[in-house]
Amino acid sequence: MDTALFVVILLLMLLLICFLLFYFFTQQSLRDITARLNIALQPPAAPKKNSESIRRERAFAHDKLVLLEADLTNNPREDLTAEELASIDQISKTIRTCIAELKKLGDWMGLPFDFEWADVLARVPKVNALYRKAIAIETEPEMQAPANESPKIGSSTGSISQRR
Repeated sequence: MDTALFVVILLLMLLLICFLLFYFFTQQSLRDITARLNIALQPPAAPKKNSESIRRERAFAHDKLVLLEADLTNNPREDLTAEELASIDQISKTIRTCIAELKKLGDWMGLPFDFEWADVLARVPKVNALYRKAIAIETEPEMQAPANESPKIGSSTGSISQRR
């Protein structure tokens, strides 16, 4: 009877060891599957831009600006449309982003090969003049508002120390 009890306990221990091994290998397999799925479901990383593609993008934006300058040369006018102003703002953003990316990559060559936004804008004088005029018109109401408020403050009776 002692041997039968010993055999039963040994079989139970063997069964327990088999169950633990099965559990361990199942968990390990599930971890591997989860890791592979996480890698597969991650969005692909954006391809790194090389300096050539960044310069091409900057040149494309600069070409748009030159085309606007050519249009202003052929058809002179006194101001820019809202679409043209928005286009110039977008071109500015694109060129500044390209410049920052080139500097980040260490491929910025500087003058005379690479120009900052101010240099690019200076090379298109008609666009530059009309763009600055539009900016001045936009900021003019903002500059007049504080000027209108100052007489109101000064016209109140008593000085600042008396009001405290």
